[in-house]
Amino acid sequence: MAFDLDQLREQLAAVPLVSPYSHDLAVAIICDTFRLGSARPPSLEQWQAFPQRFVSPLWREQVGMLAHVLASSSLREETVRLLNPRFDAMEALNRFFEILGPLTAEMVRSNKFRQEEFLRKWIFALGGEVKGERPKESLQRMNQLDYRKAMKDFEKAEAARKAEAQKREKMLQEAAQKAADARGWRE
Repeated sequence: MAFDLDQLREQLAAVPLVSPYSHDLAVAIICDTFRLGSARPPSLEQWQAFPQRFVSPLWREQVGMLAHVLASSSLREETVRLLNPRFDAMEALNRFFEILGPLTAEMVRSNKFRQEEFLRKWIFALGGEVKGERPKESLQRMNQLDYRKAMKDFEKAEAARKAEAQKREKMLQEAAQKAADARGWRE
């Protein structure tokens, strides 16, 4: 069963922006999705343990965004088709939130790359496939989109830029000092 990313993104683009779901409603939507697929959803105690495990101030927001995406597109139906009674919902959710990183709901709503990253990470966490891609290609694309990696690359480039600017500044100072010394010697 392959997930059609293009179709999902079209559906999400057509959905008007709504107020975020309450946390309890978001949890209910996610649990209902697992139930529809005959998979046992996480217990209330397991849901309450999530914030301690992930220590992310974005976790509740990410739960709300997952519920919104499930309720607003065919992602829910495609997810349900993939599930079965032996499916470990808690393991899938753990995997999803571990790899999700610092994506905010606003980033997912307003940036097509972050939305694609969000959808791909959900599909990966479920063990699903992307329509028209081999698993290796899907994994490469997910890694290419990874916001955490992009931020690390940006920080590395910014550090290199600062080091180059400092080096240039030092060379200019040394050249100015040599010019001043040469003027003093000639005078």
